[in-house]
Amino acid sequence: MTRGLPQPARGTSLWEASGFAMTMIRSRYNMNILLFTTGGTIGSAFDGNSINVSHKGCSVVEKYLSENTHACVQFDIKSPLNILSESITADDFNTLAKALFEADLSDYDGVILTVGSDNLAYLGTFVGLLFGGCGVPICLVASDKVLSDPGANGTVNFACAVELIRQKKSGVYVPYRNSDGVMYVHSATDIRQADLSDDFVSFHGAYAVFENGTLREKRPYIAQHIPPVFDRDMPPQIDDIVLLIHPYPLQDYSGIQPVITRAALHTLYHSATLDSERFIPWMKAHPDFPVFLASFRSGRKLYRTAIDAIEAGAIPLYDIAPECAYVKLLLACAQGVMSIKEFMKKW
Repeated sequence: MTRGLPQPARGTSLWEASGFAMTMIRSRYNMNILLFTTGGTIGSAFDGNSINVSHKGCSVVEKYLSENTHACVQFDIKSPLNILSESITADDFNTLAKALFEADLSDYDGVILTVGSDNLAYLGTFVGLLFGGCGVPICLVASDKVLSDPGANGTVNFACAVELIRQKKSGVYVPYRNSDGVMYVHSATDIRQADLSDDFVSFHGAYAVFENGTLREKRPYIAQHIPPVFDRDMPPQIDDIVLLIHPYPLQDYSGIQPVITRAALHTLYHSATLDSERFIPWMKAHPDFPVFLASFRSGRKLYRTAIDAIEAGAIPLYDIAPECAYVKLLLACAQGVMSIKEFMKKW
């Protein structure tokens, strides 16, 4: 991006001109951020009838720079995806992972991904598990409304991400301003899916709040990890082969007939319970794949129903958000280095 920079003298060679431009860029920008856009509400517009992804460039960067004229930030923008996040496919996960693995992150002060809010918890976990140890700050940014809406939080979420990178906060984060006006900073592998209120919370509580340019930690940074089996030469190959079951009253397991399934995750009620009398016969009728339960919390006494399920062969997962457990299970099935059960052990 050289727009607005002084031009080299007439007769300067292309090689020399390139070096001149890069020198001027370095002198003008004190921070270089790699930005991946993937669509979502933050990359959408209202066309009068509906909200849909836009193809008119990255408006969040334009809005940020217009509101922060002294930011001195250079954005290197890549767009591996341009979708509404509710329509994400296995191939989209693989495309995003490949784009991140192929980028030389050491060339940047940090990375921002603009994503849709509907799958923010799942995409955040996906990036957090794969790149939590990359050594540079990574932030996933979403918006509750299209950016043309005066009440949208997308631009302030984006600005918070830039500041986290400026402060060299290594890790993978989700900055998000809830309806209470507070800018929360979540560990990407700890965030829960939002409900109809549009607000986001974390499984262990938000890592920090960001106010007046200051990051105020509320608890230690928590990050889930996976075995180091993926890299640029062997990126994950996600497939639609994990069954996800949520509990509800009068649940009819007879209607759940898995066809191509390598593993299943059964989430739990808030007390870490499920209807074991209905669940156990279903699990025993499908012995060809492991069934995991999420999530239990360490140190808490279990209800009889949970103990019955575990004694029958279900595998308990502790201290992990259900969304993170699901994505981790997807990754466990996307590799062949170790068994799914071994991969899912705490790392």
